[in-house]
Amino acid sequence: MPELPEVETTKRGIEPYLKEQFIKKILIRNNKLRIPLNKNLTKEIINIDIKEIKRRAKYIIVDFINGYSVVIHLGMTGNLRVSKKIKYLKHDHIIFYLSSGNVLIYNDVRRFGLIQIYKTMESFFLLDNNGPDPFEKEANVDYFYDRIKNSNASIKSILLNNKIISGIGNIYASEILFATSISPTRLGKNISYDECKNILKESRKILKMAIKAGGTTLNDYFNTESKPGYFKIQLKVYGRDGEKCQNCKSNISKIIQNNRSTYLCKESQS
Repeated sequence: MPELPEVETTKRGIEPYLKEQFIKKILIRNNKLRIPLNKNLTKEIINIDIKEIKRRAKYIIVDFINGYSVVIHLGMTGNLRVSKKIKYLKHDHIIFYLSSGNVLIYNDVRRFGLIQIYKTMESFFLLDNNGPDPFEKEANVDYFYDRIKNSNASIKSILLNNKIISGIGNIYASEILFATSISPTRLGKNISYDECKNILKESRKILKMAIKAGGTTLNDYFNTESKPGYFKIQLKVYGRDGEKCQNCKSNISKIIQNNRSTYLCKESQS
């Protein structure tokens, strides 16, 4: 599933092509997404200048000057690409024809993503359910420690809880906890204030590195130019079970937490 770095990379990829443009037409080839595009509101964004393109957690948001917005979630296998040539692929579901002559294409093999139009001031319910991501000023150590200091959930599951802190995802949670030498099985209530500070510090560091590398391609993620992300080669523990830990040379282990794979070094993380 595309996580924060992949979504940020996608947002940066499409932004230059959407700035100072408007949508001339929308073609819906398959609307059987997790939440179908609300076609009744498409008239509100046709021939309206685009004001801003931004990211909130794992969502891309396109704001229009008339007070409407489009929110895009890539789901598990979704991607966006910009093309001058209108050549449809099998899973190209929603096509936005831009005033520049380019087309913005939403492709999603498993159709777990969504595109929705909403009034900007009214926001969108899935956005409202997200806590701050590690780059937002609200995600400071006081906030994070206060949210987890009484929690009986594991720190790994806390990092995947978008209501507490959003956008990290499974791959980066394992990498962050390895970088901080914290076991993913430790309970939130047993994480100290200083450890919370270190988790946030390493979260920002690792996510920035992943964004710079264009994200992580494991199965389905590709950026707007249909190129893979290269952060996979920098991963220290994720997907490396059985390999030697870079810190202590013991073997990296794989465990299952809440039906998700977690990778760790049991010797160097406690």
